[in-house]
Amino acid sequence: MQPCNNDLSPEQCLFVRHAQFCSVFSDPNRLRILFFIGDGERCVSEMAAELGLTMPHVSQHLRVMRDKGCLFVRRDGRSALYRVANPKFRQAAALVREGLCELMRQSAEAMNQSE
Repeated sequence: MQPCNNDLSPEQCLFVRHAQFCSVFSDPNRLRILFFIGDGERCVSEMAAELGLTMPHVSQHLRVMRDKGCLFVRRDGRSALYRVANPKFRQAAALVREGLCELMRQSAEAMNQSE
């Protein structure tokens, strides 16, 4: 994660970092990776096979996620194992997903009632 501009207050810096971090959630494949990793560690080939993506594509997303502070990487011989840096990141994504599901359900119910 890039350092904040010295002209910013600590609170402003936190908002900047928060917005930068949330860009991790702006791509469906990064969300899929986040949920697939879950509470464990996964290697690139495992993620690519499970998610139906190419290894270079997965690696590109992992680099973004790691640079934003969402993931940690651990080397194990020639393999790189990725894990979520803080379980609250995955919990936050899950809460947003639950909220969206509720909103979609409410919209569908409203559509059915108007027919």
